[in-house]
Amino acid sequence: MQKYNWISKGRTLLLLTLSSVLWMACNKGFERVLPPGNNNDTTRAIIKQAKVLMVILDGARGQSVRDLNSTNISALTDHSIYAWNSISDADINSYTTYADIFTGVTKDKHSVGADLNNTNLKNFPSFFKYIKARQPSIRIATYTTVDGIGDKIITDSDDNRLFANDDNGATQAALTELGNDSAGVVVVQYSNINKQGKQFGYDLSSPQYKNALLQADDDLGKMLNIIKARKSYLQEKWMVVVMSSHGGPFAISPDDDDHTILSNPAVNNFVLYYTQDYLPSFIDKPYTGNRYIGKAVHLVGNDANAVYATVNDTKNFDFSEKQSLTIEMKIKVMPGANGDYSYSNTSILAKRASLDAGIVGWAIVLNQKGWQINIGQNAPGRTNNIIVGGADISDGNWHDIAVAIVTDTMNNNSRTVRTYTDGKANNTSDITGSGNLNNTAPLTLGYLPYIGSYPAPDAYVTEVKIFLAAATDKIISDYACQTFMTKSHPLYDQSIGYWPATDGQGAILKDQSGSVANLQIHGTYSWLGFNNLICPAAPNNVAQTMPQSIDVCRQVMDWLQVSVDPRWNLDGKVWTTRYVSMNNN
Repeated sequence: MQKYNWISKGRTLLLLTLSSVLWMACNKGFERVLPPGNNNDTTRAIIKQAKVLMVILDGARGQSVRDLNSTNISALTDHSIYAWNSISDADINSYTTYADIFTGVTKDKHSVGADLNNTNLKNFPSFFKYIKARQPSIRIATYTTVDGIGDKIITDSDDNRLFANDDNGATQAALTELGNDSAGVVVVQYSNINKQGKQFGYDLSSPQYKNALLQADDDLGKMLNIIKARKSYLQEKWMVVVMSSHGGPFAISPDDDDHTILSNPAVNNFVLYYTQDYLPSFIDKPYTGNRYIGKAVHLVGNDANAVYATVNDTKNFDFSEKQSLTIEMKIKVMPGANGDYSYSNTSILAKRASLDAGIVGWAIVLNQKGWQINIGQNAPGRTNNIIVGGADISDGNWHDIAVAIVTDTMNNNSRTVRTYTDGKANNTSDITGSGNLNNTAPLTLGYLPYIGSYPAPDAYVTEVKIFLAAATDKIISDYACQTFMTKSHPLYDQSIGYWPATDGQGAILKDQSGSVANLQIHGTYSWLGFNNLICPAAPNNVAQTMPQSIDVCRQVMDWLQVSVDPRWNLDGKVWTTRYVSMNNN
């Protein structure tokens, strides 16, 4: 039993006065949604009982819910942690998304897919089991509209009923439960939004889909009204969770496509964690790259059909064994003839006649789904190529790739090659003793004949820079995502070639360095406009910055003060924000 130590009346009055001030602050912004119905409470000290309403809207695409700006969901955002771009599992046509929500772990652990008979739910059960283990007195009620959720995934629910394809039936059951004094955790799951989305489209341009979203918002409003009318409302603290289990397929604008998971409408769900104590906390989409706009030549084809460019004054790009060299460019790789961004020794930029062993020079090539530099040595007994790999660039976005050939004149002219992608170091290789790499081949942008090269190039290349110096890791990192070079660049004066390659017209790519070595375009070329991202964030990193379905059970248990046992091996996390009382201190 909780004991209170009333040491003095003065201290007591002070505490009660402060509590009253904080209580009024907490309820100031709450009146829009759950205003107190009875202000005649005379209780001197209250420990409020935590309770939860959880509403799951199948197929409610986060962007559509945001744009709808419906009455009740919008009002809740004044005191919520919320995101319109949270992420669900990609398998939206199975039970996986429901299992993610109720178990707090991903499919790798719970093994729930289309088949509910072969799962690992014994080891990763519904989080209601954990609530009951810690606080068995909490009543849990679940009302679902999809067969299989209640009897296969959900356990430890005191009232667990199926209303097959009947959102209204589930709503009425939830309203009745919320009116009961014993209500603790109430879950209702709707399926009509998803039904309308499948038939008419997951977008507000579909009246049927829009109306289904509005109906769900209206039902939410009814449940909020029932909560505020509870006789014990002033002695309770409610968390309201409104979320979608997944989004739905829809063709988004190319300008909105950042080629990350955040541009996949099927997994675009939303989540909203409301309590009257929360200050609003909107979790926006993270940085996914700089916008890059312009025109570039499409480097494509091979042999007589190839579109490529050359500089015939070869001596401009010679460098001795005692000098360093940095090569950098922006590149957007297309799927190619294989249709999957995979290539084998397809040259993009070369100062070399071919990739055959024993042919001196260097070439930056596409290989597998990434890139590499291929160096032909010029030393007795060394005819094998030195290959140093970069990173995967097979996502259809613009990337910055760079190679630094570093000569250490203070260490017997030792030489190393370093590769970088989007400003991050990839690999390093020692090429000491590889000899002078100079040759009479023209600098070639695009197709380079080689029998082991397949398929033909299918890419755009811009911002080609060659420096007669070694760029440091910091220089590469600081300037990788910039879309043009200015005189402030640390190696600007060491530039021996700079082709922005966004001229937009004509058969010349103008060199803006002091070398004035223009690239001459060959073949039937075309200038094509682009409007894309450059230096996109890694897909895994993006997902981790946004709320996910697996987070919900952690958030609810945290609100109910159910301590999480590390042995449960949950995947989700708790999202935090400032509280109204903290803001008013």
